[in-house]
Amino acid sequence: MKKWNKIFNFCLCAMFVSVLATSCLKSTDPYASYTPAREAGLIKTWLDAEVAAKKNIDTTATDIYYIRDKVGTGAMVKTGDTVRVIYTGKYTDGTVFDTSVGRNDGTFTYVQKATSSRMIQGWEEGIQVLNKGASATFLIPSAKAYGSTGYSSIPPNTPLIFVIEVVSIK
Repeated sequence: MKKWNKIFNFCLCAMFVSVLATSCLKSTDPYASYTPAREAGLIKTWLDAEVAAKKNIDTTATDIYYIRDKVGTGAMVKTGDTVRVIYTGKYTDGTVFDTSVGRNDGTFTYVQKATSSRMIQGWEEGIQVLNKGASATFLIPSAKAYGSTGYSSIPPNTPLIFVIEVVSIK
């Protein structure tokens, strides 16, 4: 019995030391620096670089920035349309986090809705400035993307870049 008491006391003591040691370590939130101020800086840096490259930047009514890369033909995408697109999603540093390229035929099909749980708000709003064959690069502030919480590998308060080409509209 004394042997079990010694083992129990040793384990109890080891657990106490372990808890004490780990509680003294600073725990840090990996996204603590992902603030609205940081986001504003990322947006400004990206816009400044595009202006320096002599790109023509436009904005939607809700402050989604875009650069028309290719002019299309026909009517613009509107609510209720089924739209096939080729897209690539990036961070402002150019790192790709998602793309339709390499999947099936490289296109992504969805129904354009006023609000959808399938697309971020900025994507659905931005695509309405495009028509068949058109492509554009969009900068979507986090308020129109994944906001202050982020999503999956996308950190909070992170603006997103989407390069979108409309393949067809039905």
